Amino acid sequence: MARPVSYPLGSWPLEMRAETAAAFCDEPSVEAFRAKVDRGIYSRPRTERGCLPKWHRERLSQDIARRHGLVMPSLPLAESIEGLI
Repeated sequence: MARPVSYPLGSWPLEMRAETAAAFCDEPSVEAFRAKVDRGIYSRPRTERGCLPKWHRERLSQDIARRHGLVMPSLPLAESIEGLI
């Protein structure tokens, strides 16, 4: 039986479990999302010992953009103080 996806209220978290990531990608179920991860359509999650696998929102956005032939600029993870002056 397929597990339904649930949408967070108001915004998408930066880091998502499979259920939330499936909803973000508008997949009909967690299983459909994971099958596309296995096929390389969506990126694999980050895994660390003692933590659940998590997908990063920006990486999923880039995966979706790539599927549609769009190029998304990568956002810098850290700002330089020189750029703010």
